Amino acid sequence: MIHLFRFFTLLVPLLVLTASCQQHQDKPLPRLRIGHAPHDHHAPLYVAAMNPDYFKEHGGIYLEQINFRKEYRLIANQKYLADILIETSAGGKELIRKLNEDHFDLSFGGFPAMLSYIDQGSPIKILSPVMADGAGLVLKKELPPDNWNEFLLYVRNSTEPLKIGYKNAVSVQNLIFERALKESGISYSKNSKDTNAQIILLNLYGPKNLIPALENSLIDGFVTMQPFLALVEERGSGKTIADLKNLPPEGKWPGTPCCALAANNKYVNNHTEIVLNLVTLLQHANQYIRDNPQQSAVDISQWLGITPEVEKKSIATIKYTNNLDSEWQQGVTFWVENMIESGRLNNEVKKAYESGSLEELIYNTKLYELALKRL
Repeated sequence: MIHLFRFFTLLVPLLVLTASCQQHQDKPLPRLRIGHAPHDHHAPLYVAAMNPDYFKEHGGIYLEQINFRKEYRLIANQKYLADILIETSAGGKELIRKLNEDHFDLSFGGFPAMLSYIDQGSPIKILSPVMADGAGLVLKKELPPDNWNEFLLYVRNSTEPLKIGYKNAVSVQNLIFERALKESGISYSKNSKDTNAQIILLNLYGPKNLIPALENSLIDGFVTMQPFLALVEERGSGKTIADLKNLPPEGKWPGTPCCALAANNKYVNNHTEIVLNLVTLLQHANQYIRDNPQQSAVDISQWLGITPEVEKKSIATIKYTNNLDSEWQQGVTFWVENMIESGRLNNEVKKAYESGSLEELIYNTKLYELALKRL
């Protein structure tokens, strides 16, 4: 009789679990498509995916791996919420273009690109800051300049234009670099045949092309984000001569918004619980990186397929943040004003800025604040 009782005490939970799994299989979960670029500015996604046990224990929201770097399940408080599909793309404007075209539901990406699409009437909003800084100017190792001032002197004395590559049309890095050149009185052109320019800027259509172009002498240097600065130094073919946060105008760039997380408004409205839990998890992962940089560097290097030593050097230059603090907001104002001045913003963002309603237009403030409260 005792053995029979034990049998039923073991059988009942098993039947409940089986029924639960069957119910899950019979009712497909909603799908959430996330876009990111394969570099460490989008690291909160990687850290969240690679530390399910930690986030399950600390907060109860985590990702269950189905296929490494591609498929996961979002779980909150022991409840399956969504199937997560992760896809890589070129950074900058490309990610946000795909978000705008409904290829993604959420996406990491460059803040200026988000402003650009929102200005054109795209139905997206920014859900949370992700990071700032973590970018620089690289030159061939054999070129003499070792800092920004030496670079300016070298450019002014050169008998032919210096060729500097960048990753795509609208990125934080090339916008900062172009502004710094203007402030320094250096002429530049994106026309490779313009012999009157002191610098020729070449779009290499993705950061993965920058180092090969440098090593094959197609360019003299490039401007981009981490971990490509640390990677080129590890290979010995280039040197970082300036952090972009230190370029002119002096004091304008530290903490300036680089990457953020944005979403399609329709998806957020239809799946608020899913998005709220995912944003909470990603904000928690952002905090984890700040608190555990060494372990995070190991995790990120595994995701990206680079060495931990490179990532440790890279992560030290990046400011991961969840906060819409005064430094972030000052940077937003700077971006908006300069993009309006240069003719890159002419419509919705420009109108909102002039009417004092910018925050309402570009942010999903309610969801952002709800996620922060749950950390």
